[in-house]
Amino acid sequence: MRPPQIRAGDSVTWRVSLPDYPVEAGWQLHYALRGPQGIDLEALAGSAGGYQVEIAAQETREWMPGLYRWVAYVTGSDGQRLTLESGEIEIQPDLLESEPTDMRSHARRMLDLIEAALEKRIPKDQQSYEIDGQRLDRIPIERLEALRTRYQREVARERRRGNGLRTVKWSYPA
Repeated sequence: MRPPQIRAGDSVTWRVSLPDYPVEAGWQLHYALRGPQGIDLEALAGSAGGYQVEIAAQETREWMPGLYRWVAYVTGSDGQRLTLESGEIEIQPDLLESEPTDMRSHARRMLDLIEAALEKRIPKDQQSYEIDGQRLDRIPIERLEALRTRYQREVARERRRGNGLRTVKWSYPA
């Protein structure tokens, strides 16, 4: 089973069973990923007529992080090409090689900003003020509270979804 995400710099292996398109009959399995860059993979002949995809750490280390669309397709020795399935996969950054960064989601960052603004507003309840001819307006507390509720819901939804990722069992090569 194909993993739901791949971390750049990791080795990855998965097996695919395609009894209708066996290697012995001249079929070859391919994956095409398109996103921040183009990535093309060719599966190896596996056991029992299946396929095995093996990607070395040296190869994934070069992959740019981001969301990719992918298609799995087979090609026949007679020039046929058939798309079998498609979907999305996230290539996560290699945390061993990346610079420090804010890993919070947009919703989490916005909620933190809104809550900080509300905390600072309690002692100062001015809606606007002027400094050197520049007028600065503040967002009304009611609007900040409405935004906080909206982003609290979004953050809770992210937690429940696990940021959209589901647990799938797969193994690294030995």
